[in-house]
Amino acid sequence: MAQAELSTDLSEGLVESTTGIKGLWNSIKRWPLVSIIVLVLLFFTAIFANFIGPNDPIRSIPDNTTLAPIWYDAQLVNVQDLPVIVAIDGVTGVRSIAVASAEYGVTIPDEDIGDKSKVRSAFNEQAGVRAVVMDVATVTEVRDIAAGPDAPWTPVGMNIIDAADQYGVEISLEQLADPLYGGTVVASAFKGQANLEVQVQDAAIPRPVYTNVADAAQRFGVVIAEDDLKNQAAIEAAFLEQANLRAKVRVPQSDYLLGGDNIGRDLFSRLVHGARVSLVVVAIALSSGLLIGVSMGLVAGWFGGWIDEIIMRVTDIWLGLPFILVAIVVVIAIGQTFIILIGLLALLSWTPFVRNVRGEVLSLKTRDYVSLAQVAGASTFRIMIWHLLPGVINTVIVIATLRVGQLILTEAILSFLGAGIPPPTPAWGAMVNDGRPFVQDAWWISFFPGVAIFLVVMSLNFLGDWMRDRFDPRLRQL
Repeated sequence: MAQAELSTDLSEGLVESTTGIKGLWNSIKRWPLVSIIVLVLLFFTAIFANFIGPNDPIRSIPDNTTLAPIWYDAQLVNVQDLPVIVAIDGVTGVRSIAVASAEYGVTIPDEDIGDKSKVRSAFNEQAGVRAVVMDVATVTEVRDIAAGPDAPWTPVGMNIIDAADQYGVEISLEQLADPLYGGTVVASAFKGQANLEVQVQDAAIPRPVYTNVADAAQRFGVVIAEDDLKNQAAIEAAFLEQANLRAKVRVPQSDYLLGGDNIGRDLFSRLVHGARVSLVVVAIALSSGLLIGVSMGLVAGWFGGWIDEIIMRVTDIWLGLPFILVAIVVVIAIGQTFIILIGLLALLSWTPFVRNVRGEVLSLKTRDYVSLAQVAGASTFRIMIWHLLPGVINTVIVIATLRVGQLILTEAILSFLGAGIPPPTPAWGAMVNDGRPFVQDAWWISFFPGVAIFLVVMSLNFLGDWMRDRFDPRLRQL
């Protein structure tokens, strides 16, 4: 039964149309289409990198450091407590500068709200009142003393005045304003009145948050409209007016499609330009290695004897060298440049050509057409170029296709180890290395270059296998 089904399948395969649209489809469906699409996109990206990448791949913007990809929500990086107004014309009353400004009709630019002298001057000049402005430190954590020294800390994140109100602790403004003893007084007050140990942070130091704006707004009691969750100006204004906090917000940007890297460079632009750099380096290195390897293979296979022996022993020795280690030593000794990298990759790529071309030539030189060319008086050079080389070209193409993927992977490994393309030129391996310390918080820095390397190398390997099957009659399928 199984034999009958196999015979039927083979018969159907033999009668498949080879002409017209159906014949074209029958031919195309055997191609590695995914690999071809990936490689076409790679070459298209490399050629038009200057037009596809929206930003300079080298220019860094510190505010965009580890900026999230476009589909992420806005993130609140840190907040800083602003000064508060504790009295106006001798009347005590703690309020934020935003609230007091609205109450007295005073206009203060956002960038001046943190400057106590400018705030005092604005109230004096615009409202004719004397405002007492004071920095208030932040209670970041509290811990119950009765629970023992191993008890966990509870995060608070409130200024001292609000924290004192929440825990029922009485502290005078004069004590808080004392620059020498304010922190000690606060600690003693919380310990004596609420039996709490506190961690106090200077108001001038921003507090890290690193969470999305919606969660941060809920934490700090700030109300932000859903439509404004990606509006940086609206987010900063809401935190300023409702919580007296200067908020540093990172909103994903349309021109930073895949986010920013560890120093604020556009990851998408670096990925695009990195494709061009990798292809240029590999193309030059592969061409050099192909020329050297094919020439040596032709010479070894044609002449044989001691010439063949010397070439093959050199090849064996070269294959036994630990290439990555040799490359690192060379870079340390000479320096990290494009020329050094291309030379190293060229020295890596020639050996497979020698072995395979030599084997093909040993078979081809016994053919009748080669003997007839010798009888006709053709020179050795002419026989190699016009009679032997066309016979090995299929093998050379397959090897070259497979070696491109291996060379791209090797270049990425060297760049990852710091022995490849010199910075700040974008290189996929170096980009993966740049993102290693940020894998948990900014996974995209390493992820997208890693995916690009994987797709390109696997596509080239699949294409090389397919070409080997197509060009080798022994492996060609029905």
